[in-house]
Order: sequence, then C-alpha cells, then structure tokens
Amino acid sequence: MKKLQNAVLITGAGQRVGLHLAKQFLKEHKYPLIITYRQHRPEIEWLRCQGVRCEQVDFDNEQQFSQWLDDFSSSVGSLRAIIHNASIWVSDREIEEFPQLKKQLWNIHVDVPYQINHAFYPLLRNGSKGMRDIISLSDAHCERQKGEYIAYLASKSALQQQMRQFASKFAPDIKVNDIAPGLLMFHAHDSQAYREQRLAAQLLPIEPGPEVIWQAVSYLMNSPYTTGVSLPVDGGVRLV
Repeated sequence: MKKLQNAVLITGAGQRVGLHLAKQFLKEHKYPLIITYRQHRPEIEWLRCQGVRCEQVDFDNEQQFSQWLDDFSSSVGSLRAIIHNASIWVSDREIEEFPQLKKQLWNIHVDVPYQINHAFYPLLRNGSKGMRDIISLSDAHCERQKGEYIAYLASKSALQQQMRQFASKFAPDIKVNDIAPGLLMFHAHDSQAYREQRLAAQLLPIEPGPEVIWQAVSYLMNSPYTTGVSLPVDGGVRLV
C-alpha cells in the first residue's frame, strides 16, 4: 500500500468542530486527511466515502493507543499537520460521582498529545520543505475563574503550557500553537435561559459556529512567523 504523504491528522473528528475541520480540509483538496474517532457515527461513513482515512482508536485504552502509535507510520510517510481536537468536557460534580473521569481528562488533553507529538515528530520532519504545524484546541476559560470545572480547566491549561514547550523544542522545523475557543455552538438540549446567559457573557454575543476555528487553523497553518501562541477565539469572554 502506498504511504500517504503530507497528510493532515485530526484527532476526535467524528462530530462538531473536528468534523467541520475535516469537511473544510476536504474542500481545499490540498492534503490527504486522516481522522481518529472513538464512537462510530454516520458521519464517519460519509468521510470514508470522501477518501478520508478514518481510524477508530480509544485513547483511554492504553494498549490500543500504543498499538495505533506503532502502526501509524506503516501507512503514512509524512505529515503536514497534527490537530489535537480530541476532548472531553466534564464538571467537578461529575468527577465526584465518577472519579475515573479526572484521569481521563489528563490523559486525553495532556498525555495523548504529548505522546503523539513525540511519536510523529519524524513524520512531520519528513514532510515537504514548506511549513509543518502542530495545533491544539484548549479553552478560553483557562484565563478565568470557573470553580465548577477546576479539573477540566487545569488539564486544558496544562495542554497550553505543553504546546509552548513543544514550540521551543521543535523550532524552527515545526510551528506549534494552540487555539483557545470560547462559546462556539450550543447543544440541541440547551435551554433558552442557558443560551441567553452564555451570550450575555460575551463582548461579541453571537453563536459563531465551528467556522471560526477553521479560520484560526487556516491562519496558523499559513503564517510563517507564528509559533508558541494560544490564540483566543472567544468573542471577548476573557475580558468580561
């Protein structure tokens, strides 16, 4: 089997923001696309039909994740970018009921990106002589006090710091940046009162959708002079 060259890898791309990013990369027709997903969804079959390599891997299963890391380079010759999108969002109250969630937060948001960056560094180096990127998605609320999500925001803050360290370690060959989103899109079950409350906390009180993250990814991948930053895409929530 011919190995993919200059591919883009997006983790956790079976729904919402990750799925939107995958669709936008498909529209550009610039790079082969690889996505990971944990649970099967109808969208996965659609992506496969579009030529996307979809790999099911549970990052909480240490053996499965380790095997995936080992097998990845057998079908991929080089990478253009890695986008760390895989994430879970849980409150401290949920962790009190299910303590294992705290370990999962740290694993998904910190340990998995750390291992992927090290394991796939040679594949990024093997890419074309143009730019190579690693981009993570954290959270704009890392700069605010949100007492009911201490564990979640601690893990996302650690992700931001980790990316800054990788930016220093991998320069000048690879640019490493973070995107810190605020409110992007509501869930169908969110009440009207909740929606109004969230919008009132924005300087720009809109529900922008995932397109603003695609715009941020496009900027970072096309900027030759940006590395080691955490780019807020949050409607000004950190200033309220």
